[in-house]
Amino acid sequence: MTAKAITLLLACALTAPALAQTEHTPLFGKHKAKTVAQPVAPVAALPTPPVAAAPAAPVVAAEIPAAPPAEAVAAPAGPIGIAQLRAAYAFALPFYEMMRTRHLQIAKAESMGAPGVNRLYARTVLADATTRDVTTPNNDTLYSSAWLDLAGGPVILEAPALPKRYHSVALMDVFTNNVAIVGTRTGGKGGRYLIVGPGWNGTPPDNMTVLRSPTNDAWLLVRVLVDGKADLAAATGLIRGFTLEVPADHAAPVATKAVPVVVPDAATFIAVVDEALARSPLAHTVRTRPELSALGVTPDAIDPTSVRPATMALWTKSLPALRAEFKGGLTKTGTEIDGWSYPGPGIGHYGESDDADRARVALGGLGALPQTEAIYLTATKDKDGAPLTGAKAYTVHLPAQLPVGAFWSLTMYQADAAGHLYFVDTPSKRFAIGDRTPEIRAERDGGYDIFVQPLAPSGERVVNWLPSPKGPFRLIFRAYLPKAGFLDGSFKLPPVEATEVIP
Repeated sequence: MTAKAITLLLACALTAPALAQTEHTPLFGKHKAKTVAQPVAPVAALPTPPVAAAPAAPVVAAEIPAAPPAEAVAAPAGPIGIAQLRAAYAFALPFYEMMRTRHLQIAKAESMGAPGVNRLYARTVLADATTRDVTTPNNDTLYSSAWLDLAGGPVILEAPALPKRYHSVALMDVFTNNVAIVGTRTGGKGGRYLIVGPGWNGTPPDNMTVLRSPTNDAWLLVRVLVDGKADLAAATGLIRGFTLEVPADHAAPVATKAVPVVVPDAATFIAVVDEALARSPLAHTVRTRPELSALGVTPDAIDPTSVRPATMALWTKSLPALRAEFKGGLTKTGTEIDGWSYPGPGIGHYGESDDADRARVALGGLGALPQTEAIYLTATKDKDGAPLTGAKAYTVHLPAQLPVGAFWSLTMYQADAAGHLYFVDTPSKRFAIGDRTPEIRAERDGGYDIFVQPLAPSGERVVNWLPSPKGPFRLIFRAYLPKAGFLDGSFKLPPVEATEVIP
């Protein structure tokens, strides 16, 4: 779909609805919460939300600064423009994708009779073509995942010391920011961590480090490197060493009401996003941006029926075009050089002006780490600018001495109709190739030639083969713990070259 066509589809005008406010009491002590109903009031009359004070305790990652008090803002009375609609969608989409992934993983746990929230579940096999609960998984590490509800109080993470094995524990807020990461990069010493929400102001025990999420809903994602199939059992034992404890006085998690689906209609999209906003103290973010509340994106009215019919009609008409515009994931962020897309420096911890990149990555790379931890380079074109397709064969040359501190891999993906990236099932069951691939063969200069084609090449070249599927595909090169060449931009990967099929 062309930009002109998208622009035509998005053109419409609406008037802004009045808003109501729900106040969420900060949670202290035994973490009991209450909701106070407020009369409907103009936006200008909304009270300023309190800002929680940070505890005087060590924090591994720099906390997100407390937001300044919201200024009174009047919703615009004029027509809603295309730029305003795009801005509202870009802001809202990451919340939706986080809540959709949360719903999938919690529902899976609960279907097996296990608690879905505040429990750490280890995946003891590498992700494969059946993995559909998160977009753009890797085939290099085991995952352990927990969806946290910190409104009821803190939880305690215990991490083992793994000084000789790459691992990371990422704490992400519901806005997709990595607010804290511990692991190999921070020394790999392990320890006990008190994970707290925005309303907590207690005193942590002396032997714990505080990790603070600015939102009550948060995602804890552990990665432990697997060094080939023979190492899987050892890696499984290590990832099971990460445990999560819920204190006895932690209040019961509050279930969500809105049910997200892969491709939502307007009512579902608004309901899921507004409920996510209402569950965490993000009202100040919305109230300083009238283009959001004018389009029903607000924590103050999570019932879609409260959104004006004309506003809902605009969303209904525009969602398909907006989703098409934000497809592409990491490919659409940063700068393209020789067919590889180099994402901008904000990936994984975005600034207030990075809504568009945040939305693209949420759709096609949810859970991406910041560049200090990992760099993701995406190729969708060859050296001549032609799209990558399974109808051709390609060679990817990776130079010797890549500026990588932990490990690298090259992974094959296809996008589904919704824009999510997944592995493609092939007879070989090989979804990635990397520095731990058994018997991978280096060239005389120390670099590697990776052969990308549908059928396995004969002879010794098969160890450097990455199977390609039918139709269009994309390649993602991962560099974990990247060194200066990647971080300062001085190192670039050679382009993907179309070649003859190797029989």
